[in-house]
Amino acid sequence: MRWKIITANSVVIILLGVFLSALLWAQLKSLVSNESLIVADASQAVSAANAQLQLDALQVERWLSNRANEPSVREPFEAGVRDARSEAATKQANGLRDAAIQAPALAGLHPAIVAFVDVNGIALGRNGNNLMRGEDIGKAHPGMKESIANGRTGSEAWYAPQFSQQWLVSFAPVRNGAGEVLGAIIFGTPLNDERMSRTTDKTSGGAVVIAVEGPKGIEMVAKSKLVDASAASAIGQGALAESVKGAIRLDAAERLAGGPKDWVFVGSPLSGYGGAKAVLVAVSPSSIMDVSGVLYSVLGMVVLGLILVSATGWLLGSYVSKPVEELEEGLLQILNGRTDLRFEIEHAVLGGVVFRINTLLNQLMGVQEDDTDEDGRPSLAPSTSAFQGALDIDEPGAPAAERVDTATAAALAAEPAEQYYPRLFREYIDAKRSIGDPVEHITQDSFVERIRQREIEMSSKSGRPVRYQVQLRGREVTLLAVQLP
Repeated sequence: MRWKIITANSVVIILLGVFLSALLWAQLKSLVSNESLIVADASQAVSAANAQLQLDALQVERWLSNRANEPSVREPFEAGVRDARSEAATKQANGLRDAAIQAPALAGLHPAIVAFVDVNGIALGRNGNNLMRGEDIGKAHPGMKESIANGRTGSEAWYAPQFSQQWLVSFAPVRNGAGEVLGAIIFGTPLNDERMSRTTDKTSGGAVVIAVEGPKGIEMVAKSKLVDASAASAIGQGALAESVKGAIRLDAAERLAGGPKDWVFVGSPLSGYGGAKAVLVAVSPSSIMDVSGVLYSVLGMVVLGLILVSATGWLLGSYVSKPVEELEEGLLQILNGRTDLRFEIEHAVLGGVVFRINTLLNQLMGVQEDDTDEDGRPSLAPSTSAFQGALDIDEPGAPAAERVDTATAAALAAEPAEQYYPRLFREYIDAKRSIGDPVEHITQDSFVERIRQREIEMSSKSGRPVRYQVQLRGREVTLLAVQLP
């Protein structure tokens, strides 16, 4: 029985697990692999990062414009000799760098380089050291040179690994008192993984890469912390690299073709940094989550269910099969001759069956069944037929009735009813006790009620009043009907 219970319930658990797995697979597969939703999220991530970088550029440009109007900033351009201009440029660059670090408007935008260039793009000096003095920066970055000559602020992405340049650069023109452009201040912030991670943390929290077209083709410059290494390396390879190169000339975010099938790539040109020079690429898994993980969870629950079913099935089977085994063994002993064996099994389910079996055995073996409770009292209410046999023994006209003398009959007739019936009950009970018969089930009220009924019946038959007398005949108590004079 145990194995039947365990097997049946285990089949139910397994079927439920299979149906649930199929349902979850069908529902979740379409949800987690929704391509349009994944592309939309990636587009939002790349657009948000683009907007944040543009905002950073505008904040730096505004701050530089305000500092460019200060008289002390003109000193590097107004010095008489070249060395004096360079020293003044380095001094002012150091001061601007320190001021930028303390400026609330530039929180998190600490400069890697602050430099001064003249109107022709020739470097006067930079912060921290005497490098770059006399270097023709305008030649390498003609867009910046043009903006300075026209008196405009601007920003560009500079990527020159051979010169250790990997910056997002902003610049603002410096004018003399007459409003003529003297040169510009260059303010460059690092373009690295930390910068990209901080940018995505402020926006979508997605995985974003910034790439540029370098001497070796498309190169990844920086990535946020959530970008997978294999996905990042794929950006500069094969057909995907060509798609990234084409994205530099796009007007909005679009999905890029040619990447690994496990990833979705969405590219958008970096805006606000000097035209088509860099591209932002959002990287997202082609599936939001691994559905197999959910199925493994369902499998785990099925295994747990089987363990619980096995445990409860074993306990339930033992609860039912143990008393059945006791009954089977006991009946076998009875068949082998042990007729006095009775079952003492307390069981919520089989208790009634055990009681009926014991009753049947008593009837078959001719054993008087004990109908008293634990205190020796009868467990059944007395009936008016409890002493039917004694009342029916002697009828008027029978030989026993004829042997009653007239004096006894006269005494019975003269005895008041309130004394007669209690006395008759006491004599009957005493006689019963004398022969060892049980009398606990006989009550005075039921006894008197039955005597009155029989007296009425006998009187209607004989036409004369009748009363009863108790007689003891050997081991039998009888009630003799006496006709009254």
